[in-house]
Amino acid sequence: MWATLAFGQTPTFTFECFCGYLTAADSNCDICTNIIQSRFFKGILIRKEGAVYRWIEQPYTVKFSGDVATFVELIPNPEQIRINRLETPYGTLDSFKSEISCPCAGADISIAVDTPIIGDGTPGNPITIGQFGADTLMFLKWSGSHWLPARVTMDDIVVNLPYFKNDDSAITGGLLLGDVYLLDTANTYALPTGLFKVVQGCGVTCAVALKYFINDPAAISSGVPVGFQYLLDEQNKFGLWVGFVKLVTGNSIIPDGTLACDTTAQYFINDPAAITGGLVTGELYAMASANTYGSPVGVERAVSSISSTSADPPKCCDETEYLKFFQNDSAATTGGLIAGNWYYLSETNTLGFPYGTKKQVQ
Repeated sequence: MWATLAFGQTPTFTFECFCGYLTAADSNCDICTNIIQSRFFKGILIRKEGAVYRWIEQPYTVKFSGDVATFVELIPNPEQIRINRLETPYGTLDSFKSEISCPCAGADISIAVDTPIIGDGTPGNPITIGQFGADTLMFLKWSGSHWLPARVTMDDIVVNLPYFKNDDSAITGGLLLGDVYLLDTANTYALPTGLFKVVQGCGVTCAVALKYFINDPAAISSGVPVGFQYLLDEQNKFGLWVGFVKLVTGNSIIPDGTLACDTTAQYFINDPAAITGGLVTGELYAMASANTYGSPVGVERAVSSISSTSADPPKCCDETEYLKFFQNDSAATTGGLIAGNWYYLSETNTLGFPYGTKKQVQ
């Protein structure tokens, strides 16, 4: 049923948000009888020329068409009340909408706030943290009675971090990639003592020495993440000679490896030849065609011995460049690499070497 109201020249309708009990004794209970003495009401009361006109109970909706508001209770076959803004005391559509907004969920409550909280929780004055002179460089500090804006001073920072000379020694000391430590006086970075440093591995700064492991799980359990390099030790599970460089691939196929490292490398047939050529234990080189390890030409390894535990860090050339995976040199060339570029052998490589072995295009 529609209730269509004629426009008047003077304000006629006013509104009240009401949350409380309607009683027969107050003569404002629309459903009270000799059996029902009161009922709880939550919604909006419309008055016409000061007298009760309609009780619009939640849930309801208000639809606007221009300046005309249509009140519809969300019940079967509801009555629809249409009121034009010109029939109200409100001069603008926004003030009209604000007046008929009725978010009440019970009796009015009083909200008390303490510094630095401000506001009363109403739509026009929401509860928030006040500025109280703060700028973008300040934080909240307990004054003993209130939380107030303050600047960070050295007295506010409590540092209880271990000291290490570099990432390698930090990892040896039990730290993991991403952990923070302080640089020792004997640090190898030629930096002042006490500076904060984050543990990083090859593929980020190439400051960490390569370690020896039997396979990927052993490397991962020691903190070497997928996509980073290590060296095969003498008990490796691939049947290779100790010292070959391998990438941690885990149990997944990864699209890229670590950073492009060692863009130049000397070629030798084996470790003794590399030592004769001037290298020392731990230095990296590439396999020559006549190598004595049965390795494809260009595979990278470190001068190693049975007792080796670490080797030199790789030499990174570009912190934004990552090595790709290919089956062999031919596939790498087809993929855009040229002689001298490094790549990792894919899982389906044709050379019979472990997935993730590092090799140079010939």
